[in-house]
Amino acid sequence: MHPNLVDHLATFVAVAETGGFSAAARQLNRAVSSISYSMSQLEAYCGFPLLERGPRQSELTPRGRALFAEAKSVVEDARRFKSHAASLERGQETRIRIAVDVLFPSMPLHRALQRFAERHERVRLQLFTSSLNSLWDDLRTGGFDLSVALMTAIPLGMEARSFHQVVLNPVAAVTHPLAAKPQPLSVSDFQGHRQIYYIGSHSLDMERTGRLFSSDVWTSNDLEHIRLLIRHGIGWCFSTDGFFREEVATGLVRKLRCVDAQLHPSRTVGAVWPGDRRPGPLGRELIELIADEITGQA
Repeated sequence: MHPNLVDHLATFVAVAETGGFSAAARQLNRAVSSISYSMSQLEAYCGFPLLERGPRQSELTPRGRALFAEAKSVVEDARRFKSHAASLERGQETRIRIAVDVLFPSMPLHRALQRFAERHERVRLQLFTSSLNSLWDDLRTGGFDLSVALMTAIPLGMEARSFHQVVLNPVAAVTHPLAAKPQPLSVSDFQGHRQIYYIGSHSLDMERTGRLFSSDVWTSNDLEHIRLLIRHGIGWCFSTDGFFREEVATGLVRKLRCVDAQLHPSRTVGAVWPGDRRPGPLGRELIELIADEITGQA
């Protein structure tokens, strides 16, 4: 293989796309003589002409047209290779493992991920659904590089970037008895009605980990199950404003007002990571993109 084959192919692609040696020279910031030399070397390597030279414009030969798409693909792969190597030289990550709290707002997260993907083609992101029930242990043991979550407090050994505050509210179907009671409600109003609660593992102790206000508690590790249980009036649960937005707007689910502040708990929306394993350059960039989308939505 010719040692300068990729450079010659880049020249070939530029000439084919711009239609001439002078335009290709301007695009590549090279002398016209250099463009001419690269093309003659590439054609010698192939053993046949790739271009039909005209007085003002160069056209692809039939064989040149047959090879153009492959040449462009090789040039693009080489560009990606160079970009990836440069990012490794700068100490940037090649993989970021993110634990996403089940209650974390998905729309701003996905907008941030889209912006990140447009900037960085070769970074592999791994997204895992998690919850505060097991999140801290997973971060400590190295299961994840960072997490985006709704947090009450940050344990020792963890660092965080706060985005903003959200308030959780109890919700129930409009057909549920709680929705028919005069509001605001008290803690005692909830005690006789089934509470639906997300919990990530069957091995967790609900009495120690949950905000329980009823002796009748159903749990699920699937938010869609919880959504359907609430819509069908089987119980009530805590929720962010976004999770039941459509159901509230259409009148299927009602947000319940309470006199006791503990029934409207606040959470910090943010990113968290182990203090001894701080995110690298791309991890920090992704955190800032998420923060930008979250605060823009708030």
